[in-house]
Amino acid sequence: MAIHKTVICSLTLIFVGILLLATEHQYNILPTPLKSSGSSSGSTVKPRFIFVDLGANAADSLEVFLRRDHAKYSYDFPRPDWATYEQAEIYLFEANPHFNRALVTAKERYSAQGMNINIFPSTVVDVRDGTRTFFLDTINDANDFWGSSVYANHPDAIGSKSNGTELTSINIARWLLMNTLPRDFVVVKMDIEGAEYEIIPHMAEMGASIVTDYLLIEWHPTIPEDIDTSDARAKAAIEKLKAGGVNMPDYDSAS
Repeated sequence: MAIHKTVICSLTLIFVGILLLATEHQYNILPTPLKSSGSSSGSTVKPRFIFVDLGANAADSLEVFLRRDHAKYSYDFPRPDWATYEQAEIYLFEANPHFNRALVTAKERYSAQGMNINIFPSTVVDVRDGTRTFFLDTINDANDFWGSSVYANHPDAIGSKSNGTELTSINIARWLLMNTLPRDFVVVKMDIEGAEYEIIPHMAEMGASIVTDYLLIEWHPTIPEDIDTSDARAKAAIEKLKAGGVNMPDYDSAS
């Protein structure tokens, strides 16, 4: 009798097992095994070559970066040996609304050539996200209104009798940390009419060195009112950024 019960139990277990296998096959209720990390399906993510232009003006430095014959000046921007300038992801930030059309035109032209161009028109590079008053230079037409600034005491803002206009501002250190990775090759060019004395210390405080390979700054020491204090903070920040691995060669747009 005991043997008979054992046989029945065994047959019942076999039958249940067959039902489970059939259900799995029909509804695929069991998870599919993950691919191994050694799979040849492209598990390794390639680094990106990224150029961030802070103070893009009319896309002048973009032309320099791409080594165009008609560029206004020349400068050998750093690049990795595994990418060309045309393969870079390019981000153009410019506060002056006067250059909105030029930025759109540049994006349209180079995007049609297969390049990755991203623009941030009427956007102030800042230490916080929100809005900030921007003082427009309206007198230096021949020099592309190069004196526009976040500082009301800028000589060209004074000469333009600018009352300031509210524009979108972006925390650039936070943006870099959110949109780039340490494995990427990131080049940041900065020409922002004195605001570098605020931005550079903030980048150091935020630890942006972890995602920045090159930082090219055009300095404007005559603009901040408290230049002694600002200069001391900037120099300390530079040392911190360099210690974090950021290369900071001399840069001057000559424009």
